[in-house]
This record gives sequence, C-alpha cells and structure tokens, in this order.
Amino acid sequence: MSIITISRGCFSHGKEVAEKVGSILGYNVLSRETLIEEANQVYHVPEKELIKSIHDAPSVLERLTRGREQYISYIQAMLLEHAKKDNLVYHGHGSHLLLPDISHVLNVRIIADMADRIAFMQQIQNISEKEAMRYITAEDTNRSRWAHYLYKRDITDPHLYDMIININNMNIGDAAQMICYAAQMDSFQVTPESRQAVSDLAVGSRIKAAIENTCKTDLKVTVTASKGNIHIRAEAPSIRKTGYTNPKTAEYVKETMKQEISEELAAAIAGIPDIKNVVYEIVPPSYS
Repeated sequence: MSIITISRGCFSHGKEVAEKVGSILGYNVLSRETLIEEANQVYHVPEKELIKSIHDAPSVLERLTRGREQYISYIQAMLLEHAKKDNLVYHGHGSHLLLPDISHVLNVRIIADMADRIAFMQQIQNISEKEAMRYITAEDTNRSRWAHYLYKRDITDPHLYDMIININNMNIGDAAQMICYAAQMDSFQVTPESRQAVSDLAVGSRIKAAIENTCKTDLKVTVTASKGNIHIRAEAPSIRKTGYTNPKTAEYVKETMKQEISEELAAAIAGIPDIKNVVYEIVPPSYS
C-alpha cells in the first residue's frame, strides 16, 4: 500500500498516466478538481477562489492578507483525509508539496517536450500553435511563482521527486507500469511510523483549516500534532499606536487579547476528533 503523487506541467499527459496507474493497482485516483469541490462543500468557499489559490501566483494583496495560504489549508486538509486511507493516486499542481515528509509517498514528475505539449493542447482545444505556446509558457511561469511563494521551492528541482519520467520516450502504459513497479517496492510501503505521520498531518491540517475558516481575528497560525497532542502557535497582528500608551494599559490589552484568542481557538477546533491535549502559544500583539 502506498500513496502516489503525480506532478506535471499542463498538457504533459499526467492525468492520463495517473488514471492508468490507478486502474492497474486498483487505487483511488484523486484530482485537484475533486479536492476543490470537497473543500467548497466543507468550508463554503467559492470554487473560483479555491482554484485561484492552487493555480495562480499570489497577488500583492493576497501576500499581505495571507488569503492564499488560508485556501491552501482547506485543500490540504481534504487531501490528507483521503491520504489516511492509503492506496491513492493524486495528480495535480503542487501535489508533492501538499504531502511532505511521508515515507510511503512516491513522488513522480512527468515531463514532456514543449512541441508535444503544444500538439496535445491543439488536439484538445483546436487552437493555433502560437496560442498554445503562449498559454503553456504562461502556465509554467505561474506555477513556478506559486510554488516559490508558498513553499520556497523550485518545482522543476529533481530532488523533490523520487522518479522523473520523460513521457516522450515511452507510451502512457509503459510510464504507468514503471510507476506501479516502484510503488510496490519496500521503500514505499506503509510503516506504523509513516501511518502515524499521515495521521498527525491530517489532524494538524484539519485544525489549521478550522481556525482559518472560523476565527475572526487575523492570526498567523502554525499547528503541529503528535499522536493527539496538539501545539497551536498563533501570532496576533500588531496594534498601531494612536498616541501615548501607558505601559500598564498596553500590558492589560495584550493579556486580554491573549485570553480572547485562546478562547476563540478552542471554540474553532471543538469537535475535531483525535485531539487529546492542546497547548496554546499565543504571541501577543506588538505596538507599531
């Protein structure tokens, strides 16, 4: 049993390879579109916004408000719920970055020559060669900027993948067979430790998504989980001075906000299963 992520540039036959792998192994095949639909249903965020979050390079406003990270947390939470069941093939942009540091995840990158990608797009959408090239080039640039901003990673870096397959040198069936063979190696089988790692990530991501979706206070939140023991670090925004502030008053405001934030976080995660103990680390607001 394993999880397979298939990353690819647009029109590189990644979807077709993923579906073939799922058919051979009998694994569930999950796409980005399915995750977006599920996140929309659970967190009630317009699909248009979710699509932008996992597709477009973030705007200046989104960088300031961290709106992009909020929507990504919803999609990651949905993906990890599927990952807990194993036997999964997920294909989509940034797929390998949403499931970090899990030993039974096989990360695959499908690459194809630009000429082949252009021809494939023309075949599907009946557009000119120039239009196809313009679209694919823009898409590649956008995806690169997306990954660099959110994860500080270059998605073309071969070190991010366990396998890189040049689809121009083989057919879809052969590429799928190579992936299936690798997925059944001992290196990518589930262990108690790797299963726990998925469970911890799933709980942590669900908590973070619930906080992002529920809390009204603008917080920068980090969640770590270990066997039901949860650590939530919440950093409050700075408070702008409007004049002279008495130190005692400032301290009182900080302590009051810390208490209010702790209560808000507790309410947001109430009812989430697999939580045994929660430690809150509230970074109080500073005056600017």
